[in-house]
Amino acid sequence: MVLSFEDTPLSDWFNKNRVNLTLFIVVVFGGIYALEQWPNWQASKQAESWALYQTISGDVDIDENLGEKLAQAEQDQLTYQWFVYTTTRLALQAKNTDALNMLKSHLEKIAASAEGKTWVANNNGQTRPIAEILLDAINGSGANSLSFENPTPSGESYAITISDSEEKSYSVTVSMFSEAPVSSENFAANIEGMVGSEITNFNNISLTVENGLSEDAPTIAIDRARLFHSAGVLCTVAGKDRDGSQKANTVQIMLEDNFYADGQSSVFGVVTSGLEEIKEAVAGLDGDQKLTVTAVAKA
Repeated sequence: MVLSFEDTPLSDWFNKNRVNLTLFIVVVFGGIYALEQWPNWQASKQAESWALYQTISGDVDIDENLGEKLAQAEQDQLTYQWFVYTTTRLALQAKNTDALNMLKSHLEKIAASAEGKTWVANNNGQTRPIAEILLDAINGSGANSLSFENPTPSGESYAITISDSEEKSYSVTVSMFSEAPVSSENFAANIEGMVGSEITNFNNISLTVENGLSEDAPTIAIDRARLFHSAGVLCTVAGKDRDGSQKANTVQIMLEDNFYADGQSSVFGVVTSGLEEIKEAVAGLDGDQKLTVTAVAKA
């Protein structure tokens, strides 16, 4: 006699344990799916945070609506921290006592939190939480507190030649920050496309190389690395929709420190030699002249 499956001990065991088996299968496959989707969820969350930051910081006036914008920023912890950091630096620069009094309590709240201790900066040779550095500046015990130092770049380096309308050439070396892999990988993948690009958008703060990178990917996700917009850095340019995305076919070089841009774009590289030459080139241009990227090679 041949037993059917229903008549075997295995069938009895399965019937007794089918609920546990079902839960086991759900947990295993659910865990696999979660692991696969986790990077996408993280990227989406960062984009949402950055979009909120860009919207709020783009509309803030520390004399008029700082309290309202702080309340909006508190909707998202990451946005809140960076909004407080940036507006504090703005208020310190402006010596706005009323704004600093309002921001001080927020900085104290952040400094006391676990999240606040993870966001650090190098200032005056010491690496400390940003909130603590800014509190010292408000209390008058911090020197040069508006200036934060980026780490030494450890990624790929490139030699870039820029020429002006009179065919005078300027040599520039740039190096990538390993802390910002998304933006630096995008730059590295499209570096050859920069040759022939014209630099027509410039001022005393920055210059922009446009239409040099691949048009197949017009936007990229912002990479929220712990890097600051100090003089010489390479960074992305935010899209016009304040949705957290960055222009993939645009590279901006900061000619001077611009801390207000810390929340507006992603730093991914830095000029390691030739910055003063770039400044000289830009200073010598008039409205009818332009700079052109004429050569790019891995250094």
